[in-house]
Amino acid sequence: MTSAYEKLRGHVFALEMIDTHEHLPPFERDRPTDTDVLAEYLRHYFSSDLVSAGLSDEGFALACDATKPLMQRWQAVEPYWQAARHTGYGRSLDIAARELYGIDSITRDTIEELNGAFLAAREAGGHYDRVLKEKSRIRCSIEDADSACVSKEGDEVDPRYFRPVFRCDDFVAPATPADLDALSRQTDVAIHTLDDLKAACGVYVQRRLDRGAVGLKCGLAYMRPLRFEKTSAAEASRDFARIFRDDSRMWGRPGRWPLRKLQDHMMHHVCALADARKLPFQIHTGLQAGTGNFIYHAEPSQLSNLFMDYRNVRFDIFHIGYPYQQTLSALAKNFRNVFIDFAWVHIISSEASVRALIEYLDAVPANKINGFGGDYAFIDGVVGHAWMARENVAKALARKVDEGAFDLECAKELAKMILHDNPEAVFRL
Repeated sequence: MTSAYEKLRGHVFALEMIDTHEHLPPFERDRPTDTDVLAEYLRHYFSSDLVSAGLSDEGFALACDATKPLMQRWQAVEPYWQAARHTGYGRSLDIAARELYGIDSITRDTIEELNGAFLAAREAGGHYDRVLKEKSRIRCSIEDADSACVSKEGDEVDPRYFRPVFRCDDFVAPATPADLDALSRQTDVAIHTLDDLKAACGVYVQRRLDRGAVGLKCGLAYMRPLRFEKTSAAEASRDFARIFRDDSRMWGRPGRWPLRKLQDHMMHHVCALADARKLPFQIHTGLQAGTGNFIYHAEPSQLSNLFMDYRNVRFDIFHIGYPYQQTLSALAKNFRNVFIDFAWVHIISSEASVRALIEYLDAVPANKINGFGGDYAFIDGVVGHAWMARENVAKALARKVDEGAFDLECAKELAKMILHDNPEAVFRL
């Protein structure tokens, strides 16, 4: 690489970062204990590449069963691991093994040594501090508190590491009377009508904000298209009444959203609550985690009417919309309240991340780009992802320096904006 890259790399790796998205257990004490390194590392992401490479459901189940001998389980996954090890997911795990345990790569020859080091580190404690502060230099992480493990103590998150965001998806998309009962118990609001549901949602939002939440998150792109029409209360009320009489088994089937008018109406209600409070709203777009889904449901331009209608909401659009990253570039360029978020993307594809950042720096004001979100459900993965993110940011900025778009000092300022200052401003940290 160029001398600009070498100079930038050292600067970027020394920066403190703000991590825009995690699914980690909210306290270190909540980490699972009935596991080992193989089961832990297959909890998230790389398992999808193993399945894509051909690993059977039975083989995957065996690999994740920490009660079985480690080498027996390794044999079940080894051919697929070798096929997938050079994907971003695989590289992230190798980097984690190197940075945390001094093991260069995960192979048949190193898996037992790695497991011993992993178990010893978990027993010793202080692993969150080592991973998030010492190794990854993360000032704080935005925790998806609704999808993380629930703390045994009933607390929200550990404030030494996290600031929580929360989801209103259950209020947007209730499907059964049992769903409404659960929402009633959470909010102490009896829900018999659409107005009751909206009132309960308002109570829920305020309670979460009172407990320190810094924004909202939406993951509905996993179950339906992201176009939310503005529907009337009368239309939504008719859908609401169907909850009590329709066969809820139809919920979630591809192409069938029998309560869509209710969902659309409630999404606008949630956006209005966020608008009144000037809250950031993280929205999943693009590739869904796991295997087998309808990616076009998550195409980000479907959100354009929300961007137009709710001008005070800072929409933090996840995963650069991958593979719709150019569409997101146009949206962030056109809307004051739309921000680009690189959460997850550096391990989906480093090359796509570098190219996207180069293009965004051409097309979009630099204060619209949030450069890193680890997006992992287990702690070690954050190290690998943070390392790859810093590499990619340095590569993209060095390319712009070499092209004469700006000088080295400007590139250093941009790196700090992308990795720290922009998310600090979006989430008002």
